Amino acid sequence: MGEITKYFHKDDIPWIQGIPIDLYMEDTLIWPFTPNGQYIVKSGYRVGREMNLNPTRCSNLTAVQSWWKMIWSLHLPPRMKLFGWRMCHNWLHAKTNLKHRGMDINTQCESCGRYDENLTHALWNCDKMKNIWKLLPWYKKISKLGEGSMFDVLQAVEQQVTRDEFEDTIKVLWAIWENRNRQWNQIPSMNGQQLLNWVFNAYPKASTVDLTAGQKKVDVYPNPKHWIPPDSGCICVNSDAAINENTAGVGLGFVWRTASGQLLSAGMVYMPSLCSVKMAEAWALLEALKKPPAIDTSQIAVQTDCKLLVEEIKTQGNILTAERNIIHKLNRVLETFNSVHIFHVKRTNNKCANLLARKCLADKTTQFFDNAFPDWLAKFCKADHPLVV
Repeated sequence: MGEITKYFHKDDIPWIQGIPIDLYMEDTLIWPFTPNGQYIVKSGYRVGREMNLNPTRCSNLTAVQSWWKMIWSLHLPPRMKLFGWRMCHNWLHAKTNLKHRGMDINTQCESCGRYDENLTHALWNCDKMKNIWKLLPWYKKISKLGEGSMFDVLQAVEQQVTRDEFEDTIKVLWAIWENRNRQWNQIPSMNGQQLLNWVFNAYPKASTVDLTAGQKKVDVYPNPKHWIPPDSGCICVNSDAAINENTAGVGLGFVWRTASGQLLSAGMVYMPSLCSVKMAEAWALLEALKKPPAIDTSQIAVQTDCKLLVEEIKTQGNILTAERNIIHKLNRVLETFNSVHIFHVKRTNNKCANLLARKCLADKTTQFFDNAFPDWLAKFCKADHPLVV
């Protein structure tokens, strides 16, 4: 540890501590932007495109992926989501974009007649467009934004407004662009207030009544909300991990039980490191399997709420993910058991392990329970059994 502190920045040390080391595996280069770590041309092209889109985020594509996931989950018509996607990539036919593609065109903005029409100007910075934005009550929170591409503007807006206001912002951007295209094609267009009235009347907010009805349909097929016991004669281990994003510290928790719900052993392991969620889940499962209860373990069921981890353990191919060293260790430990079945369960089926992981992270402590169990753990596990009324 002394050598690490000598040569590395203190902010990097927790990440280094979170790297799993396996003396039985050779070092391997991996491509971190595909699920299996293998490089493919499509992935390389996507990474290059994202780097061009937002160079400051090229080292953190996870944030970019989360952004797109948020965009596609908005309660908006598909055409508006697609518009937002094309807008962020600067793929709309603003005059400067057409000029860049070889068209002989006057790039002057037809609305104000003062500046070149790039996408940010056409949708946001043009004085005529600002007159529209000023009609919105939340515009005062975002009125000073406007530097960079529309992707930069939209990301900044999302940080300043509520989810509903952000969805309405996309609607207005789409309406402004539609209105601009009408002017381009010499079709009658709308003024500011007419434009807002039209888009908000034509595309109102998602009805809470409809959402409630949809929720009732889902509830017709309820999912189990408790622990799922294994088959008779089998013992079960549940594991989970807890982390605070971009903060050093990982809490690992696990619990072994019989099919009837009897507690066999449990544990909490604290790691002062930084790692991904999947890495932490893999550490938790490894710690659990390394400390089985002192009874017959010929048949065990393994339950974790990390679906990606389960899939990777079951995959027989050459996986080159960052977790491959831990997966290799897990497979070696699993080979010591006669019969093992690994299952993915939901968080609601993994409450006891999650409780231990969160408590471990909060208390920053490592502790194991074999014969005597604290009352809070015994009561929680008893209440988590599906046969308890």
